[in-house]
Amino acid sequence: MSHRDTLQALADARPRSLDPSGRPDPALIMAQPRPESTTRTARRPVRPLVLAGALPAVALAAAGAILLNNASGPRAPLVQPAVSSPAPVDVPADAGGLLLVAAEQSESAPAAAGRYWVVRAEHGEGTRRVQDERWLAAAPDLPSAAYVRDADGGSWTSRPMQGHTAENNFLLAGTPRSARELATLPTTPAKLKDKLLAWYADTGATEGRDQFLFYSGAALVLDLPVSPQVRAAAYRMLAAMPWVTSLGRVTDQLGRPGVAVTVTRQGDFGKAQTRLIIDPTTGQALAQETWVADSPASWTAVIAARWSDDGLPQASALR
Repeated sequence: MSHRDTLQALADARPRSLDPSGRPDPALIMAQPRPESTTRTARRPVRPLVLAGALPAVALAAAGAILLNNASGPRAPLVQPAVSSPAPVDVPADAGGLLLVAAEQSESAPAAAGRYWVVRAEHGEGTRRVQDERWLAAAPDLPSAAYVRDADGGSWTSRPMQGHTAENNFLLAGTPRSARELATLPTTPAKLKDKLLAWYADTGATEGRDQFLFYSGAALVLDLPVSPQVRAAAYRMLAAMPWVTSLGRVTDQLGRPGVAVTVTRQGDFGKAQTRLIIDPTTGQALAQETWVADSPASWTAVIAARWSDDGLPQASALR
């Protein structure tokens, strides 16, 4: 499922009163790159969101997580404002060095757990921007839910998530997985790579190994509920990939400063960059963006991610 599918699911689920005036720019929407042609349709791990009446049941996606604490309640953010970040660190110019710094910074975060993994993010494509907050059950027999609102603010609307259970709420390497399975991932880069490549063979993915490993590694550091050690291993695995390059200091679509590493691939509409934007002072991954012709075509920016032992909130309680 593409960013376009995610945006369409969220748009279909929200009230018409939240629809922006005017139609999305078709040129920007069509700028979304497609994989190079192969004998089969290429498939890559992404982050689908399944809302009631919108799409078949698949889990939350390609997410990778940074676990800061085990606080419950609506305000225990993963991604902290830049003003509250630790002291700046030296940022290497090369992608490998940058990713190793991120691994070192993120590895010291405390582990946590809970009944729900809660992710708030903004998704954008072309002129369309929408925010969602997903409460993804990690314990059996708990319901999952999503809440949607316009990216400019306004009221949250609750949307049940069809087919989501503790056994399939998290998509990694092309397959829905449980938090329990994510907790067993290897904590060394070599063994983590071997595990992901075994899944690559199992899923029959048609994209190249290199792209598969990059997207899987990015998922593990962006908003999936993995341990700090697994997250650090994913960064170190990415650091060993010579085709990953650094863009240096950038600003994400929410205006947050960070540094970016990128891979470039050929799409139907020209070369496209996939950027992973990281706060090097904390090791937190802030966003993943696709750029075509020097313009952002689509993105997901993680606003907050945390564990909670609370029950599902009312939409009116979200701020």
